[in-house]
Amino acid sequence: MESLKISIEHVPDHYNTHLIKFDGDFDGAAEENLVGIQSLIDEASDNINLIFDFSKLNFLNSFAIGNLVKWRNNVSRISGKCYIIGSNADIKKSLSIVGRSLFIMIDDLQTAIEAL
Repeated sequence: MESLKISIEHVPDHYNTHLIKFDGDFDGAAEENLVGIQSLIDEASDNINLIFDFSKLNFLNSFAIGNLVKWRNNVSRISGKCYIIGSNADIKKSLSIVGRSLFIMIDDLQTAIEAL
């Protein structure tokens, strides 16, 4: 298994919008890497948009899905949105377990930005 690396960057010219890139395996071993995402959500006052880039994500499990659902619910409470881009077929299948309606699945960053 490949340890998870996460980078967070602001999307230029889009208020309160952040691109969060995942690289590696998203499982329970990645818990300490998630602090930055939770802090970003906790510090948001309103209308935060998160774009999760899974183009380099190899794997996710129920731990990861639980965190994604938690983040999505927290962001929704403050009138924000979560988008997922770049998912491979296995990850899309895993996310379909909790219902695709929970997540806005988009193929690429440009399309996600246009959807804002």
